[in-house]
Amino acid sequence: MPNRNETNPQSEGGLVREDLAIRFVNTAAWRLRTPSEERLPDAAALLTWLKTNEVADPESLEVVLQAWQEDLERGRSIYETAIGLREAIYSFLVARMTGQAPPPANVALFNQLLCRGAEGTELAWRSGDFAWCVRPYGNDLALLTPIIVSAADLMTGPRAGRVKQCQDDRGCGWLFVDESRAQNRRWCSMGDCGNRAKAHRHYQRTREAERF
Repeated sequence: MPNRNETNPQSEGGLVREDLAIRFVNTAAWRLRTPSEERLPDAAALLTWLKTNEVADPESLEVVLQAWQEDLERGRSIYETAIGLREAIYSFLVARMTGQAPPPANVALFNQLLCRGAEGTELAWRSGDFAWCVRPYGNDLALLTPIIVSAADLMTGPRAGRVKQCQDDRGCGWLFVDESRAQNRRWCSMGDCGNRAKAHRHYQRTREAERF
């Protein structure tokens, strides 16, 4: 399998930071294969991803990690909720692409978390810009709030119709927002799936030409 950067997927214009919700959805790799590849295998991996994507400050995440190590069920519960949220967001974005309604249970879960996760989450002004400030003490669900807000903003905003799924024939399945002017981007990464597809087409053309 290709060595991919799951935090900063590539686009035709180079490395970009996709929406937080897209990055979270793409922690499940090779979605169109059976089985897919899980990039968040446990609660500790979830916290590492949140830290890498600057969803919460490292000090808060260290406190949460210690609490989860002392209470394994607490960490497992939030982890399972996070994976459920990820799959709900994926189903929403695919539904938007196909025009088919997502499962009602996914909608119910998302709306439930939307209401319950706000406590402990706020915006802070840092280095000339706003950033998430998550203090999940007493409400671990606050860790998921930035992802939920990102998903809601993407799904209801003007860029909703630009969300696409990688057309790589190996079953990549990663999502991306097509920001190209012509709206003709087909792959999650020109440096990976796109180059492979072009190389494969070149190989097929060469083989075809050799027959004549």
